[in-house]
Amino acid sequence: MIGISSIGGGKEREALDILRKNAKSVVATVKKFEEMIIALFSERDMKKAQALGRQVTELETKADEGRRKFMCDLGKGAFLPTFRGDLARLAEQLDNVANTAEGVTRATLLRERLLDALSKAEKKQKKAKAIRESMVKMAKLATQTAEALRGAIDLLVTNIDATKTKIDEVEKLEHESDLVEQSLLGELYDYEKVLDPVSIFQLSFLIRGIGDISDRAEDVGDVLSIISYTFRA
Repeated sequence: MIGISSIGGGKEREALDILRKNAKSVVATVKKFEEMIIALFSERDMKKAQALGRQVTELETKADEGRRKFMCDLGKGAFLPTFRGDLARLAEQLDNVANTAEGVTRATLLRERLLDALSKAEKKQKKAKAIRESMVKMAKLATQTAEALRGAIDLLVTNIDATKTKIDEVEKLEHESDLVEQSLLGELYDYEKVLDPVSIFQLSFLIRGIGDISDRAEDVGDVLSIISYTFRA
């Protein structure tokens, strides 16, 4: 089993260890985002969601600090310039996953009236609860995608030949999220009789935002594929 940790010495391995820890921080950010979505759209507990939202921001800040440390340590090692550039791009794209989760968290918590709008819609049409259920499902898929991504990064460092399996898993989960998103957006306008236009517009924005988290994770998977091919070459 050979990974990119076999390149260079202590400084290179130290930098890669920071990258792996940063991937854990990104997963923690997305997982906390999922908990916030569950609190808001399943439990309908705005105060709990707000508290979880603050934790999302704290975790995203930690992930950002990890990215900066990795970028700093990356320049101290003996990685080839091209390889160093790919790793820097990987760190930036990984950070985008946490940034997206934090951005969607802020946008979601600004729309407190949506809970009332959805409650009223469900009283008029019971099947409207599918909106909340699908948003929770997408948040769970975002966490699963981030976790698969973390696994791919671990394998890149320790066993690069097994990386593709995890990258394929990332793509599969992102595709599943896309299908839920497309279906939900298509059905959303069926509820125009029970939801006001502003609520529909806001829900559409948030649904796309949740889907973007998995999309950003797939972007990282693309960079991982490039690095693994470069290493094998």
